[in-house]
Amino acid sequence: MQYYIFSGEMRNIDDGISIKNRAFRYADGLFESMFFTNNKIMFLDLHYNRLLEGMKLLQIETSNLPDKQQLIDKTRELIKANGIESAARVRLQVFRKDGGLYLPDTNDCDYILEVTPLENNEYTLNTKGLHIGITTKIKQHKSIFSKVKTIAKQEMVIAALDARENKWDDAILINTSNNITETSSSNIFAVINGNLYTPQIGDGILDGIMRQMVLKIVAENNIPIIETSLTEANLEAAEEIFITNAVKGVQWVVAFGNKRFFNNMSKRIISLLNKKIYE
Repeated sequence: MQYYIFSGEMRNIDDGISIKNRAFRYADGLFESMFFTNNKIMFLDLHYNRLLEGMKLLQIETSNLPDKQQLIDKTRELIKANGIESAARVRLQVFRKDGGLYLPDTNDCDYILEVTPLENNEYTLNTKGLHIGITTKIKQHKSIFSKVKTIAKQEMVIAALDARENKWDDAILINTSNNITETSSSNIFAVINGNLYTPQIGDGILDGIMRQMVLKIVAENNIPIIETSLTEANLEAAEEIFITNAVKGVQWVVAFGNKRFFNNMSKRIISLLNKKIYE
């Protein structure tokens, strides 16, 4: 039997939720995917602050939201209830309470907390490099919602479907200016002429937690990093490409089109990243 927590209450996964749920009706909410290991949620402060920023943007009240310590306690309780013995993916989804049409009856929130087991207790670099390509099915539009993690992710779904159709491991999205933004699941980095590059927030990308950590780690280790607009030609000129997200950490790319890549920087960064688990 599998369990989740609905606004502080333990529920059986078969219980379901109301058909009036505003996440279901209007995508009126946000979520955070987090990595639980070594009895803690990695980079919880960054996740929590981004969630609060998104709730402020959507004008959802935080009074019913668990604080950071309550979130850790609830996560541990849920991991135990689900019989998970090591690491886990944690998903916290926050949405406005039921009621109203486009105009809500209330700005109070409900939340769902879920956990699923993971095999790795540390961030593990993929042994087989990823094959990626640029989706032509959809383009991203820059908006005030781009850098927060809303649950309206149709463009990511279309990109992921295009990746499967093309037999890629992931698909890169571009914006309406034809600049590289991110993949369906991750932020993207490229090593070009020995320097590390990543798309700038202003191009409409998610302000990813692992992206933030990579920027912090490279700064701590004097690795040059440039946040700027990137194009397809920039990726084709790269010596290395890798993608990042909060749960998987760093994944290296072996192929983009006909170009093949190494993974020296990916190895270095994931080694530095794993040190954060034991701090």
